[in-house]
Amino acid sequence: MTHPGWGDGWNAQPVPEAPQHPEMVRRRRTSAKRARRRRTVLLSVGIAAVALVGAGVWLALDAVRASDALQAARDDVRILQEQVTAGDAAAADRTLVQLQAHASTAKSSTTGPVWTVASSLPWAGDDVSAVRTIARTVDDLAQHALPSLMEATTLVDPAALAPVDGRVDLGLLTQAAPQIVAADASVQLSAQQLDDIDTAGLLGLVAEPVELLRDQVKDVAVTTATAARAAELVPAMMGADGPRNYVVLVQNNAEQRATGGIPGSVLLLHAEDGAVAVVEQRSGGSLSGLAEPVLPLTDPENLLFGPLLGTDMRDVTFTPDFPRSGALAKAIWEREVGGTVDGVLSVDPGALALVLGATGPVTMPDGSVLTVENAVQVLLNGVYLDMPDPRDQDAYFAGTSAAVFGAVVSGQGDAPAVLDALAEAARQGRLMLWSAAEDEQARLAGTVLSGELRGVDGDSPVLGVYLNDGTQAKMGYYLDLTVDAEATECRPDGSQLVHAVVTLTSTAPADAAELPAYLVGLDNIVPLGEIRTNVLIYAPEGGGIESVRVKPDPQGLFAQFHDGLAVGGRTFTLKPGESGTLDLDIVTGRKQTGDVHIRSTPTARQKGDAVVTSSCEM
Repeated sequence: MTHPGWGDGWNAQPVPEAPQHPEMVRRRRTSAKRARRRRTVLLSVGIAAVALVGAGVWLALDAVRASDALQAARDDVRILQEQVTAGDAAAADRTLVQLQAHASTAKSSTTGPVWTVASSLPWAGDDVSAVRTIARTVDDLAQHALPSLMEATTLVDPAALAPVDGRVDLGLLTQAAPQIVAADASVQLSAQQLDDIDTAGLLGLVAEPVELLRDQVKDVAVTTATAARAAELVPAMMGADGPRNYVVLVQNNAEQRATGGIPGSVLLLHAEDGAVAVVEQRSGGSLSGLAEPVLPLTDPENLLFGPLLGTDMRDVTFTPDFPRSGALAKAIWEREVGGTVDGVLSVDPGALALVLGATGPVTMPDGSVLTVENAVQVLLNGVYLDMPDPRDQDAYFAGTSAAVFGAVVSGQGDAPAVLDALAEAARQGRLMLWSAAEDEQARLAGTVLSGELRGVDGDSPVLGVYLNDGTQAKMGYYLDLTVDAEATECRPDGSQLVHAVVTLTSTAPADAAELPAYLVGLDNIVPLGEIRTNVLIYAPEGGGIESVRVKPDPQGLFAQFHDGLAVGGRTFTLKPGESGTLDLDIVTGRKQTGDVHIRSTPTARQKGDAVVTSSCEM
């Protein structure tokens, strides 16, 4: 389905010297008494200088010891990672003790009165303080975070989380949760301490290791935060405290929606005490045609997406805000089917392909085999080429979801690899989760799983590029999206200027008009074989689109605000082989000096995430 407002209508809218104090004159007079006082001061300074030389030698020796200890600690961490990965717990325990000793040496070597005094000196204090922070941070991680993480690893081997007879042992994860949460708290504190260091005025030999450690700890902090959330959320969400029901939207990127594609297949999962099963399957089209939106829509939602956002399960993903899609999907299912929905999960064929890479091939009911290599092509294109009847297509999609899900819950393949595949799918925007429980959703917010619409992430601006199909066909398989961006200027207020070129290209064959009717569209919205796509550009929070140049003409964007973010909309209609381009200058909000995050619609061939280096850190 499409929004009736889309089309050419979107494309027609423009878018001193200090005065001399009298006291200065009197100060020129000297006296013998003042001369004697000066000699006394000089003598005191000389004595102090000798003391400072001695303190400097002491400080230098301590610095050498600290540097050696920190280098040894870094080597210990590398060895520890290898041993944990190899499952050699005994060797890892010995290395941890060694690491703690080296970290303790580095910390003790940077404490004491000399270091305290040195940290207050105007010409060296910042550098000394930074070195002390590095040593303290490494020691905190070695003494607190790493032991907790290793204890959790001992309790929960990823292989132990593999389903047995369709059930995951949630007790192991519940037992390890306190250690994981404690480790995350320690890592987050260390990350904040490093983030508080202003490296702009530091010596290069100090600034470089601070920035290196900051980036490493920040990466670890993302991992531990995700692990802590999982340890707290997974048991309850998998039915440890009572049964749960989840709607699963299987998004089809062959007909684009902002978060992926049309939810052509919809499943109902039942989770209880770690056991998860598919209990119902429906086509998205069977959950459509409501007389009015199931939840009230805002004015921007009506303008950008139209009423179908709330009346058709296939269109709840028009919005790039997945929590909103989840709430709408829950309401539609409960109204049309009944029962209680506790959350909404979304996957696409790209996510299924990643999982197949870990589970291995699955056999379909018709005897065909779905693999990591062919899954995307088969599900987004081959089905429409080989099965002209939509009922056969729906049956095949339902069988696919059930087969892949069955492979996962049966423990097929390598369990750690399955977890890695799911994590990668989430990073690409192909796996999302919304919980109807407010406390759970609050814990999901800000993670790669949430799929929430936001314009800033910490100090990083978030730029959005989203696609909604306007063809009512399955030609989106042939649509490629590229976003080439560069942060070109860091402004005094901490905002950045970003130059972005968004290009849509139709890779459809020249004879696309001859493709099967269901694939090219049934309602003649555009000439057969052409692709109409509505592009939405979301500026970062507090920012906006400063200028845009469009190819082909006419110039202009449809301007709107959605959830406080400036949005520009543009409709492109492309013949096979044609491209459409938006050449944009976008300004971010103030104090957004971090790397620029780009969130976009995942397509058949392109991921939904990218990061552009900040212009404020060059």
